[in-house]
Amino acid sequence: MKIVEGSIRQPVTVLVGVLLVLLCAVIAVREVPVQLTPDVDDTIVSISTMWPDASPQEVEQSIVEKQEEKLQGVAGVRTMTSSATQGSASVRLEFAPGTDKDAAIREVSDRLRQVSAYPFGVDEPVVEASDPENKDYIAWIVLSAGEGAMRDGAPFDIRTMQEFAVDRVKPQLERVQGVAEVNVLGGREKALQVRVDPSALAARGVTMTQLANALRAANQNAPAGSVTESKRDVVLRCVGQFESVLDVERVAIAQGAGGPILVSDVAQVVEAWKEARSFVRSQGVSVLAINVQKEVGTNVIEVMEGVKVALAQLALTGGVLDTESKELQLSAPLTAKLVFDQTVYIDDALNLVLNNIWQGGLLAVITLMVFLRSWRSIVIVGTSVPLAVIATVVVMLSMGRTINVVSLAGLAFAIGTLIDNSIVVLENVVRHMEMGKDARRAALVGTQEVAGAILGSTLATCVVFIPIFLIGDEVGQLFRDISLAILISNLLSMVVSITVTPCACAYLLKAPKRATDAASIAALSSKPARVGLGERFATGIARWIFSISRRKLASVAFVMIMMLASLAGSYYLMPPSDYLPKGNRNLVFGLILPPPGTSSAMQEELAQRVEKTVAPYWERMMPERGTTERAAAESALPKVAVTPWMAFKFGKEVQPAPLENYFVVGFGPTMFHGGIAAEPERASYNEHLLAHATRSEVLPGTMAFAFQVPLFRTSGSSGSAVAVDLRSDELEDVKRAAERMMMRLTGAFGPRSVQPDPANFATPGLEMRVRPDQRRISDAGILPEDLTLSVAAAGDGALIDEYRAGGDFIDLIIINRASAEAAATRRSTDLDEVLNVPVALPSGRLVTVGQLADVERGASDTQINHVDRQRSVRLQVTPPPTMSLEEAVTSIEKELAAGRADGSIPGGVVSEVSGTASALAQVRGQLIGDGSAIGLITSTVFLALLVCYLVMAVLFQSFVLPFVIMFSVPLAAVGGFAALFAVFIVSLTSPTLPMQSLDVLTMLGFVILIGVVVNNAILLVHQTLNFQRGTADETPSDASFRGLVGAPKVIVGGKLPLRAAIAESVRTRVRPILMSAFTSVAGLLPLVFAPGAGSELYRGLGAVMGGGLLVSTIFTIVVVPLVMAVLVRDDAPSAT
Repeated sequence: MKIVEGSIRQPVTVLVGVLLVLLCAVIAVREVPVQLTPDVDDTIVSISTMWPDASPQEVEQSIVEKQEEKLQGVAGVRTMTSSATQGSASVRLEFAPGTDKDAAIREVSDRLRQVSAYPFGVDEPVVEASDPENKDYIAWIVLSAGEGAMRDGAPFDIRTMQEFAVDRVKPQLERVQGVAEVNVLGGREKALQVRVDPSALAARGVTMTQLANALRAANQNAPAGSVTESKRDVVLRCVGQFESVLDVERVAIAQGAGGPILVSDVAQVVEAWKEARSFVRSQGVSVLAINVQKEVGTNVIEVMEGVKVALAQLALTGGVLDTESKELQLSAPLTAKLVFDQTVYIDDALNLVLNNIWQGGLLAVITLMVFLRSWRSIVIVGTSVPLAVIATVVVMLSMGRTINVVSLAGLAFAIGTLIDNSIVVLENVVRHMEMGKDARRAALVGTQEVAGAILGSTLATCVVFIPIFLIGDEVGQLFRDISLAILISNLLSMVVSITVTPCACAYLLKAPKRATDAASIAALSSKPARVGLGERFATGIARWIFSISRRKLASVAFVMIMMLASLAGSYYLMPPSDYLPKGNRNLVFGLILPPPGTSSAMQEELAQRVEKTVAPYWERMMPERGTTERAAAESALPKVAVTPWMAFKFGKEVQPAPLENYFVVGFGPTMFHGGIAAEPERASYNEHLLAHATRSEVLPGTMAFAFQVPLFRTSGSSGSAVAVDLRSDELEDVKRAAERMMMRLTGAFGPRSVQPDPANFATPGLEMRVRPDQRRISDAGILPEDLTLSVAAAGDGALIDEYRAGGDFIDLIIINRASAEAAATRRSTDLDEVLNVPVALPSGRLVTVGQLADVERGASDTQINHVDRQRSVRLQVTPPPTMSLEEAVTSIEKELAAGRADGSIPGGVVSEVSGTASALAQVRGQLIGDGSAIGLITSTVFLALLVCYLVMAVLFQSFVLPFVIMFSVPLAAVGGFAALFAVFIVSLTSPTLPMQSLDVLTMLGFVILIGVVVNNAILLVHQTLNFQRGTADETPSDASFRGLVGAPKVIVGGKLPLRAAIAESVRTRVRPILMSAFTSVAGLLPLVFAPGAGSELYRGLGAVMGGGLLVSTIFTIVVVPLVMAVLVRDDAPSAT
């Protein structure tokens, strides 16, 4: 090969190439985006529409159904789901993979413009190319003034700082480069209240409609054209928008007998706080929460550094927080504390995998030292690893990929295999030097002799990734990074092995002075003439193969037994399957579902009950870490009960880890809480603490769920739920079916295993229904709108318009004076008060609502979901960790069938299993087929096998030899399953290790094995052909060759019979095969055994590759030669 000869002759060129690669790496790494996992670009478009105070039923009819009707025809939509809640509507469109996101947004926006007029008060729909179900925030910040903060002698309510946080703090964070979105939660908003006196209205003969219309008409700016003054055009504008409270008070409502009736005659205009609808508490203190989301493709570490700098600037003396604290004269200063930083986990995960890379490389080098016992050889081979890794990083960055745990894991997996090609070259060069050649000649001849095998093995490794790149959806995009890392690194390792390695061998290796200088020869390698343990093993295997290959029946029987044992072992050692690894993220989360209609004040009371249970575990309540007092305090913490299905892992009780931060949030009808452990490795313990804190004894009448936040939020909160969708046009039928099926599934999978969505579908909220009597309203001389406004004003106010306060717009509402006073004192309202709400008539009389309408109590849904335009309820079932998803789906389908049989599910209700189960089924179908012939032929595994086979057929110009080589694949499968099962057993009993299952990333390991394990077989077959053709340039020693062909013989350039060629290829190739296998397995060991952040992503894959490679290597040495002896004719092929 010209490239080998050129590399040896021009060492300066090779060195310059190496230096250029290093320079490119230094430049590229400075700009590379760094994140936890690869960007998964799902085409999802969400539409959110706000309609303050509207009920879910009104939102569904007036917004959701209208939008769905127009959006159902959007091209490429796979699923359309929607939700109608109090005051808001959301529609989510999921598109087929590969859909142009920009085109999808344009079409969605165009179709929304076709929706007929919305009711008054509906905001403009907001269209975003994001998934509202999977918001990934990189930081959470709490704004507080400390516990017990006072202002003017009264307790300070941090929730009144919402406007300050939005106007002063939020912009500082939004200016950070790479920040996409910042939200402020937990505050109270201001409103301009027109506190009307119904008696004053009636006395002046003014109705509520007149008041509302007058306010709307006056509060606007309008263009009035232009006039020409001299030689200039002057624009005319009518400027009437309210700029002060006085402007509102001076609005004329109507003309009375004594002059105009002003707003100030019938109402008091006040800027006031709206009733709190949400709250955030952090470790027992009310706070404002601020979350930060980054832009796609940005470096999360750099973005977080910018966020931290912004927070430091806010906290400076004389900064925003200090200035505001002094202006408010607070007893304790305002602080903005970072309580969740995603980069902590990312840094830990990246550092761990980087450590695994160098540790794996070190173990591989140590393994080489055992075989080579020469520092020069170690330097030559060891150089190939960092060079290939660095070059791989450069190539991946040039392709627009990011540095993440998955791509780095791919490099870590490749560490051992990167050395393989260089090992093969080096070992062959050393053998040729032992035969008397000088270093340069040995480097040239030795490299050229194995170049074909290296090319074949590299191509076989790489082509298996071609079908993987055809997989779409989320998993395909995750596969892509790890596949690219392994593929590129292997290609570059081949380039290094035929350029840098022979060049280094030619100038670094030293040939022995004399052929008899055993000491010099031993410095390079174990001399074959000195029959040591390795040589005796190789010769013994070769003789056994030569002997048994005479008896074809025995050879066939041995091979069949090995194949059947491999298939049976793979089946029985297969652990439970899952979709994606859950990880061990240091964030435990819990949902609390209070009864519908629970007020925000009552939710906060429930939160304080939960805090009493959790408070002893707060980090701030404990002594400093590392002290004896701390150890004593931790041991004194009470233990909590473990959920029954996790007792095998944790025992009956567990002692939770101290919490670095704990928060509770109430937002709308739902509450949630979470904690970050001071000891990240024990984060999973706190799942049981949160479950214990929300048990029925603490929160009677509520539903609660607790889980560790997974790395991938693919389905359900826990990330591994099987979703059961029940849908129909009739909501009541769906609710009845869902309630009965929830009971069935809870009985099958255990308590707290079924989470419904909507959460309280079976327990509707309470509402008071005012049914106007049109005749009585007409007789009273008013409009229905007067009644509606009067009822709304008696509640929390009727939204009329917006009022510009400074630089912000706040709500302009009409509210009864009595209602405003009642809200200030949190006085409750009963049915009689609604009946007695006063309504002003034009005649000057006051009547009550009860005189104009019928008022009754009723039940209402707090949330209405749709799936493909049908009303639906989703039951998210989380199976026990030891149950595979297939078992869970089978059990669920059995329960659904039983429900249909006994009428629990009415005929008009459609049931569908989706979520993680459907995603796993889809990926599994892509990997191994769906059971049909077409599915098998188009599956990734079959295509990988086929492409690998065809490439080898081209290289060997034979269809038989690739078939022989493929016998190494089943041997790898049983090794992979055995190693994975061992890791599964360990994870099953270790409280700190996440459960290791057969997830789709682990399944990828078996596809990769196809390309890796054939390398050893290719070496054997290629060397056998060399011996058959007499092109091996080999002199078998008398000691090793005796007994193989019957008599001592020296063959130089001669041809060997098939059986002898097979045996001699085994003898000469066992050593490099074992070297490459052991170095590869050594490189994988840290990935499998080193626990820590992010290791859950690649531990299973590493176990599969390591176990498969080890077992396959051991048995390939025996099985492949016997298969070759049976299937190949005893003559030398004419082509390669």
